[in-house]
Amino acid sequence: MAVACAANAGEVVQDRFASAVLGHEVNIAVYLPDGYNAAQGHFPVTYLLHGADEDENTWNNRGGAAVTLDGLIKRGLMRPTVAVMPSFGPASWWTDGASEKAETAFMRELIPYVESKYKVATERSARSVAGLSMGGYGSLNLALRYPDRFCAAAIISPAIYDPLPPETSASRRAPQFVRDGRFDAETWKAHNYPANLDAYAHAGTKVPMWIVSGDHDRLGIALMSAQLYWRLFQMQPKQVELRIVDGDHEWLTFRETLPRALEYVDTQCRRSK
Repeated sequence: MAVACAANAGEVVQDRFASAVLGHEVNIAVYLPDGYNAAQGHFPVTYLLHGADEDENTWNNRGGAAVTLDGLIKRGLMRPTVAVMPSFGPASWWTDGASEKAETAFMRELIPYVESKYKVATERSARSVAGLSMGGYGSLNLALRYPDRFCAAAIISPAIYDPLPPETSASRRAPQFVRDGRFDAETWKAHNYPANLDAYAHAGTKVPMWIVSGDHDRLGIALMSAQLYWRLFQMQPKQVELRIVDGDHEWLTFRETLPRALEYVDTQCRRSK
């Protein structure tokens, strides 16, 4: 099913595939840029990961993803790009947690499915990842764990609480971090990004990263973002950026920061060729 868009704009199509890893269907919203159907070549692809209690349509319905992509492409600030907005469930946290293996499904099922069905390039220099809140947690960890698979990452208001999330965080209720009926601190620590830093530091490839947070983020994510930036700066000082903007943990902030995030990842991926 396609969602109607203005003339000379891209379209968003709804898709799904059966995941053997998760044991259920995975829904996907896919942005196809203007000219996609007639194109003979392949497009770069970016994976946009949603936050907690959201789904594959939230980035577009609330975040204006398609309109943003149309504008960036029309103004020449970004190459025509396919954007894949998947949903493994409202609380997957994009990781192999206590309840399901969302990270494995992402890498072993979603990416191959997209690359087999859509006209997207398959080399690292054409594949980026971005996400907000829970999706920021996911996009960061995917980039750290698979630096040979992603050419850039955008980390938007990431829910990367170190050492532990606040009581108000959705992660406290997520089955991925619950054992014996209660939030398990050790499971959280085992899956949060600091656990991936040592291996990433010794990896030969680094992923350029754009980190952004609102200064009034009620979950303390501005501080978490600054700490992440400083840790990455020690490893890749010319391949990490931090922006603290006016805003809270809200869609106004996410919408306003998405254009620069997408522009950054596209620029970095073009340089990685």
